[in-house]
Amino acid sequence: MDFASAMRLIEEARPRHRLDIGDPDVPPPPELVEALKNIGDLHYGPPEGLPEFREAVAGIFGVEPDEVVAVAGGRHGLAALMWHFRKKRLLTPSPFYPGYFEIAGVFGIGLELVKTNDNWLPSFSERGVYIVNYPNNPTGIALPKEKVKELVDVAEFVISDEIYRDIVFGEFVSPLELSSEIAVVYSFSKVFSAPGLRIGAVIAPRDVVKEVARFNKATINVPPIHVQRAVASAIGALPRRRREISEIYGRRAELAAKTLRFPLVKPSGAFYVFPRAGPGCFEKALAAGVSVLPGDLYGGPGHIRIALVEPEDALAEAFALLNNACNR
Repeated sequence: MDFASAMRLIEEARPRHRLDIGDPDVPPPPELVEALKNIGDLHYGPPEGLPEFREAVAGIFGVEPDEVVAVAGGRHGLAALMWHFRKKRLLTPSPFYPGYFEIAGVFGIGLELVKTNDNWLPSFSERGVYIVNYPNNPTGIALPKEKVKELVDVAEFVISDEIYRDIVFGEFVSPLELSSEIAVVYSFSKVFSAPGLRIGAVIAPRDVVKEVARFNKATINVPPIHVQRAVASAIGALPRRRREISEIYGRRAELAAKTLRFPLVKPSGAFYVFPRAGPGCFEKALAAGVSVLPGDLYGGPGHIRIALVEPEDALAEAFALLNNACNR
């Protein structure tokens, strides 16, 4: 089953509990909402992003502003980097974010899979450009520091998809802490609960930043100016926001681990769980009023991905329905 088919079945079923798409249910921070009311001018801007936006993101990562380029959401940054490294050997661990293969398919480039063990930990032994995503979608795991070191030691370059780096309730080490041959893809979609704004950044060596800016100019010209300004002005809310949402999603992950009667690896970040489930669980759950996504879409057959995007009381009800539907 492909993604479009799964979503068509979900839309037709209109389930009571939508735990399929990773669309945050926590309201955006008031600082961002207020900032978006003051749109200001809407003229063109530089393809690398507004200076105030680049400075704000540079402050988060402890880098220089010219090591930051604005992008129209995380996926746009990933596309720019995959295009830049299209002639290299690209590898990504499985399970994986399906968007990587969608991008690779459009560009006609190869993407090899790296196997993982029962705890979803990969063995990094092959030379190439790695695309990694931690905390991970769909499993929620993060790599221990020794695994991150193994990665940076063997990789020619690392594209580190850190969309969920702000939602952590365990250990998280970014490859950027251990090597300079890293491009971090960052987005405000999840931390600010605003995926529709389509704003993010790539943090990378200066030569890579210039190539991403070229990709911007060739595709969208410039990421949304008013959104860059709003995010830059609301960036002071980020430390508080990280604490708030990590606590919220951490409680939900604990509830999932305690309540679901499926084998799963306990997550340490993001807002997903990826339990093992029997045949037909996607369809059975949907018939019971709960939408999840089949693990096949993520390279994990025999599993389901559950997005923890409802309050705890609603999740408890959904988990009970799932247990009953898929454990008969």
